Formats: sequence, structure tokens, C-alpha cells
Amino acid sequence: MKKRNDKQLAAFNANHSGQPLTEEQKRLLAFGGILFYYRGEKILGIKPESNINEYIGGLQQQWEITNSAEAKDTLNGLLALQRSTEFEPIFLQPSKELSGIQKDIAKGLGLDLASVAQVKSAYAWDICRAVSLAKWCYWAGYLTENETWGVMKAASEIAATKGKNWSDYTVSFLLGRTIQGFDLEDLIITTKQILTGKGPALRKIEDVDIYTRFAFLN
Repeated sequence: MKKRNDKQLAAFNANHSGQPLTEEQKRLLAFGGILFYYRGEKILGIKPESNINEYIGGLQQQWEITNSAEAKDTLNGLLALQRSTEFEPIFLQPSKELSGIQKDIAKGLGLDLASVAQVKSAYAWDICRAVSLAKWCYWAGYLTENETWGVMKAASEIAATKGKNWSDYTVSFLLGRTIQGFDLEDLIITTKQILTGKGPALRKIEDVDIYTRFAFLN
């Protein structure tokens, strides 16, 4: 396993520019920050920090991605907001289910209910996953470095047309994830730490303050 990972890492390094990240590239990575932080990854990092084979297996099992064509097809679907668009009817009329989700999000993030209720799209559920998935596909060798940044740039531009700040981006992500069927409690602490820029002292994850450092709109 170690030999395989060393070989995969060598292949990655052979195709990676090794250039320091620009401030704009760091801003683009911030759009995937919730999922990077949740997985314990360096938020403002583009190089793999652990076993690449684990990500290759995860992409296959969770996303059915085994090659470049499948990676690009899946990413194009996320950038097209295919999944979050399916949720749009839920926001068109009040319901006990939606109201309950909004109240839970407001309580979990420490936001007032009105600010949560004004978010009428789950676009960030697709955008955050597109940014994180692009990096993981890059690690697996399914995207080039330039293609990876291209996906992230497109994701940020789409977010700019759908939202206005990191707060509603966070709410939008949680709406999508919860409507999708995931447990809110599983991620609410992580998202609050990212939103406030304050992580626990015992968790030494770098760059939790990304939302205070980088502008949502470029």
C-alpha cells in the first residue's frame, strides 16, 4: 500500500506546478472550506496530505467516478446546480418540514431566523461539493491543475450570481444537505466554526477563519 501511495504521490507531484497559492486561489478554495474542514483537511491547500488511494476509493464508492470523463461529467452536473434545482419547489411554499429545518439551522449557527428564512436556494450544496470534488479528482489524477482551478473559478462565479455573502452561502449549503437527507447535527458545529472563524483550541486546523479573510464576491 505504501509503495502504491508513493507512486501515486510521485505521479501527482510530476504534474503539479508547485507554485505558491495566490490570494485568489485561496479565495476559491474557501468555497469548499466546509467540507475540507469537516474532513480534517488543510482548507487552503491543493496538495494531498494523506493516502491518495483512499480518495480514489472514495470517489468510486461515493461518486461512481473512476476516470477523467466521469469526473468532468459529475462536476458539470454540480456546476449546473442539478441537485439543488430539484429542491426549488420546496422553497416556493411554506411547510412544517422547511420551517423546522430553518429553525434548526438558525439555532445551530446562532443566526436570527429571519436571516435564515430569506435564503431561498440550496445552490451552495452543489457549489461546495463541486469545489471539494474538483480537488479530490485532481489528487486522483482525473483533472489537470488548470482544469481544477477552472472548476473552482466557475463555481465561485455561479455562487456570486446566487448569493451575496458567506452567511447565506453557509445557510444555503446546510439547507441543501439537510433536504438531501443528512443529519444537521453531523455538520452544524463545523459550519458554525467556519462561519465565525473560531475553532476549538484542541482542534488545530489551519485557516478556519477563511470567511473573514476572503471576500465572497470578487
